[in-house]
Amino acid sequence: MAAISTGTTCLYAISGTVSNLFVQSYSLSSSFNAEAMVVDETGITKTHRLDDRKSEITIEGIAKTSSIPQLGATLSFTVNTASAYPSGSASASFSGVITKVDDKGSNKGFTAVTVTAIDFEGITYA
Repeated sequence: MAAISTGTTCLYAISGTVSNLFVQSYSLSSSFNAEAMVVDETGITKTHRLDDRKSEITIEGIAKTSSIPQLGATLSFTVNTASAYPSGSASASFSGVITKVDDKGSNKGFTAVTVTAIDFEGITYA
């Protein structure tokens, strides 16, 4: 049965996938890795420089098998908005290296896995 929507169309659900995970949610944060300021003699900021965009993503999912993404592996993921910055330009495509993997088991639930990856604008991840 097809969903029925009324009112304003909005983004819904998750379009990205991760091997061996049922993706439940993701969170993407983008910022500058380098920041410098110049203040005058009275302490008032006169120059603010921002360089090296980076994006960090955290993906939460339910494990399908015991083979989950590994530390140091490349992770590609499609987010819903152009909030990632590969090569320094806004995009819905994230590609980075996995820096953290969390595994949470329970005797009354499914095994949850959280994967964190980071991307810097000057690095191309294959």
